[in-house]
Amino acid sequence: MERTFLLPGEMAFSREPAEISTLLGSCVAVCLFERRRGWGGMNHYMVPSAMSSAGMSAGKCGDQAIPALVRVATLAGAAPADLEAGIYGGGAVVGHLGSVAGMDVGARNIAQARASLQALGVPLRKAEVGGSRGRKLAMLTADGSVAVRLIENSADTQARADLRTELATRRIRVLIVDDSATVRALLRRAIEGAEDLVVVGEAEDPFVARTMILEHDPDVLCLDVIMPNLDGLSFLKRLMQYKPIPVVIVSTIAKRGSEMRAKLEAAGAVAILDKEELAIHQGLDLARAALLPLLRRAAATPVTARPAAS
Repeated sequence: MERTFLLPGEMAFSREPAEISTLLGSCVAVCLFERRRGWGGMNHYMVPSAMSSAGMSAGKCGDQAIPALVRVATLAGAAPADLEAGIYGGGAVVGHLGSVAGMDVGARNIAQARASLQALGVPLRKAEVGGSRGRKLAMLTADGSVAVRLIENSADTQARADLRTELATRRIRVLIVDDSATVRALLRRAIEGAEDLVVVGEAEDPFVARTMILEHDPDVLCLDVIMPNLDGLSFLKRLMQYKPIPVVIVSTIAKRGSEMRAKLEAAGAVAILDKEELAIHQGLDLARAALLPLLRRAAATPVTARPAAS
């Protein structure tokens, strides 16, 4: 019996007995079965529509992947009305696309599957969707059976899930640490333009930041590197040793490929942004688009204490 494992964006349909398997998080797989002749197939897509993700291949977009699978089945000789469909996956799985910037991609993928199958005239017979865990699928095309195994969350995955749940109930607290009053003011304006973020304080150097961390218990730091009294890299190392907090570096000397960027990543920075990428001189919209997703992702990232560098 032929065995096929699908990666995101792939599909398979067989008129011979075969096993088709895949792994799903927020992604969705649609399984089709033609009972009279024992034919079957499966796809695996990542996002609901091509419009929601410019540049993605058709197979990774539900509004194109599902019609494509039905088209293959009809070309093989199966009428849409004679097919039986199952929908699987679409979990709110931390670390997958669905966890980025608050998007519920899993739920949208499920809705796209239901809408597409209805529009194509394919009856939906089964749906095992949603939840907060991944799934491993194995379909036997000869009888249309689909074995589903839920994937246990690791301790890290569970910690991320718990943190996301907690943050969903309140605004994310941000502390800005930068020696430039002008930059601090611009960052504050950019951050407070979002309903789910709030600036709890501004510090001109790490020593002031230390006190504010104890006073305000921020969820994430927006940290510069070149500052008086103590540079951002040294502060980051101390922070990750004694009081771990997710940190987003915003600095002109943290350019991609630079030695400083590598040192900041090694010290525990969750995300790093070159100030030039903020394009503040072009307006706050571009700055928000560059910075806010990084702050949200960092806030939802559990960090643990690191030993002092030898």
